[in-house]
Amino acid sequence: MTEDEKKKLESLLIELTEGELSPEHNRWFMEIMRQHPEAKKYYLEYCQIHTMLAWEHGVLGELHLPRPPEESEVSSNSFSLWKPLAAVAALVLIGVALWSQWGTPSKMKPGEMVGSLTGNVAASLELFGVSSDFRNGSAVRIGSYQLDEGLVEITFESGVEVLIEAPASFEIHSPVFMILNEGRLAANVPPEGIGFTVETPDAEVVDFGTEFAIEVVGERSSEVHVFKGEVEVRPKEEDPSIDPVRLVTNQATRINHSTFIPLGISVDDQRFLRNLDEPDPTYSGKVRELLPLAYYRMAIIDDGQILKDTAKGLRNPASIVKGGKRRQPFAPGRIGSSLRLDGPKRGGYAQISPGFTLPTSKFTIIAWVRTKTLPRNAVLVSDRNLSGDETFCFGLVGDHGHLGLTLASGKESLQIVDSSPLPLEEWTHVAVVRSNEELRLYRNGVLVSSESSHGFHGKPHKPFNIGGIPKKPDVEKRHQRSGFWHGRIDELAFFGFALTSEQIDRLFNITPSN
Repeated sequence: MTEDEKKKLESLLIELTEGELSPEHNRWFMEIMRQHPEAKKYYLEYCQIHTMLAWEHGVLGELHLPRPPEESEVSSNSFSLWKPLAAVAALVLIGVALWSQWGTPSKMKPGEMVGSLTGNVAASLELFGVSSDFRNGSAVRIGSYQLDEGLVEITFESGVEVLIEAPASFEIHSPVFMILNEGRLAANVPPEGIGFTVETPDAEVVDFGTEFAIEVVGERSSEVHVFKGEVEVRPKEEDPSIDPVRLVTNQATRINHSTFIPLGISVDDQRFLRNLDEPDPTYSGKVRELLPLAYYRMAIIDDGQILKDTAKGLRNPASIVKGGKRRQPFAPGRIGSSLRLDGPKRGGYAQISPGFTLPTSKFTIIAWVRTKTLPRNAVLVSDRNLSGDETFCFGLVGDHGHLGLTLASGKESLQIVDSSPLPLEEWTHVAVVRSNEELRLYRNGVLVSSESSHGFHGKPHKPFNIGGIPKKPDVEKRHQRSGFWHGRIDELAFFGFALTSEQIDRLFNITPSN
């Protein structure tokens, strides 16, 4: 749009607010909307601002300008405020009707309920730039939303479920149409929701009954990943030579804002959280049968700051120390969700409650782990305190990603290390066992190293940390970057006895395949 066209559009919107457009102005208005996508966006933003005013003053539902009330019923001052607000409501409703003519599926009044919030994890959500108290069960209405922290799950009246991860900016237009301006979204579309559409700055994604996810990185690119079913991705560039691309199960595409050409990429089922549930009771049930002292499934709970201990008996929750990052600390896990840690750059970790103790002579620790990089001496589990004292460290040893356990007692120490590094970007089942006679280290159910522990007497272990070590508040962050896990941790369990090789192998093999 030229500057002259923008100015003319602004004057027409003001004219439309105050009344109706002339036939000539109406023709010009419709023409510019068809020719310029940015004009539609500008008009929508204009409507949203005025909708907020109309909604707050309770006149959004009026379909026409009502007659002025009698002088005895209302003062002239209140009427002078009420009349333009009613006009704004009429403008918004006219806009909805016009919008439907441009091909957008929205035919509902802005502000009307189109679904409900069915999941909320430490979410900081704004509607039209205003913070709102959204809780599970809250109505979700047409409008413009900003999600600064946490996760929200929205279930539309069409049956479509979407899970949106902060930071994200999105607009909801109807039960079957929304816009994702930035961020990550995963959708589960049942048969009755076929046709659900998500628009991004680069494309329009139309679903045909599926599970899919989208990530929008500002105005740089949009990615679409299909996990099940089929979608059609329509690049927004109005170039007849660029055809839509059809994606089916396990296919993905990226559309860069500079070219709008679909680029085939590998589907990434480890990037997007797709639900808030912890599935597969088989593995967790077998772990609980062995009576762990503590068991962290890394399930997502409402406050997003606690790892729940699901072991029987005493509970030892772990508190998440986020390290200042905006993105929530959960990601797809080996089973359900996992704790996501960003390594030395962010310095996030979790602290197990001080009441938890682990025997020194017999114990077992098992977990599923996934590494993004292999930071020097990255911690899986450690009891290091703020003074730097440490008697127990299970994690990476040195610079090359070799998993090991180090026990210290005064001047004595005992260490066991895997001879091969952990693989990058793969889920690996790990276990370390101490009995009266030896230390044993396992990878994917197989014994990879053992050392005699005869005669070594360990000290009682202090409170444990997961994925990192405590930071001193008076020391600069750049001087406290060592020891932080970069990747994910899932299904972490502690036992007060030595599991056998058969038990460890059985747990590895009953885990469902990826």
